[in-house]
Amino acid sequence: TDGAPGLCAEERFINPCFDDDGVDGVKRRPFWRQVKYVLAQLNLPVRICMFLLFSKMFTVESVISAASMVTKNRYGWAVHQVGTLGMIVGCLTIPISVFIGWISQYREDRVLMLWLMSFATLGMALLIDVTDMVDAEAENYNEGNPWAVGPRRYIAGYLLVFCSVQAFDGVVGSVLSKVIPTALATGTLNSGLLATVLGTFGRACGDVYITSVGYVDLRQILNLLFVPSFMILVSNLALILCNYDSLTA
Repeated sequence: TDGAPGLCAEERFINPCFDDDGVDGVKRRPFWRQVKYVLAQLNLPVRICMFLLFSKMFTVESVISAASMVTKNRYGWAVHQVGTLGMIVGCLTIPISVFIGWISQYREDRVLMLWLMSFATLGMALLIDVTDMVDAEAENYNEGNPWAVGPRRYIAGYLLVFCSVQAFDGVVGSVLSKVIPTALATGTLNSGLLATVLGTFGRACGDVYITSVGYVDLRQILNLLFVPSFMILVSNLALILCNYDSLTA
C-alpha cells in the first residue's frame, strides 16, 4: 500500500484521526474534523446508548451523593449510619456485576435493559414523598403518615435504584459495543472515550444539580432531587420501548 507503512487503505479510511491527502499519503486530521467525523458516525442506537449512559449517571449521582445531606436533614442520621449504608452499597457492586454477567447468557441485553430500568424507576418512585406536596410545613416531615418516606422506605428505594442502575451500566455498555460503528473503534475519539466523557459529564451535572437544590429548599430536598430523576428514568424507559428493535446487533 501507499503512504504510511503497516497501514492498509481500509484502515486509513476508517480511522477518524488520519486522512489521505493524495500526495504524502496519511496525515493527521485536525481535531475539529475528527469531531465532525465522529458525530457523523453516531447512528440512532449509539445515540440512545450514550443518552442512557449520561442519564443513568446523573440519576444515580443524585441518589448516592445526596444521601448524607438527605439522611442528616430528614432522619437525623449520624455519620456512622450514612457510612454503613455506603459500605453496604459498595459490597453489592461486585455481586451485582457477577449476577448480570451470568444472567446475560440467557437473556438478550435489551430485555435486561428493560427490566433493570423498570426496577430503577420503581425504586425512584419509592423515594418521592407525596405528603410533602400536600403539607410542606410540618417540621417532622409528616412522620407517622403511611405515605411519607420513612427511613426504611428510603433505604429500600436507595438500594433498588443503585442495584438496578449499577447492573444497567454493564448491560448498556454491552449493547453499545455491539451497535457502535467499526469506524469508532480507532483513533482518539473512540467509543470508549465517548462513553467515559458522557459518564463523567453526567456525574458532574448531577453534583451541580445537588448543590443547586441545597440552596433552594432543604425542606423539600427529597422531592426536588428525586422527582426530576424519576421523570428522567421514565423517559429512559419510554426510549427503550420505542426503540426496542434497534437495540440489537
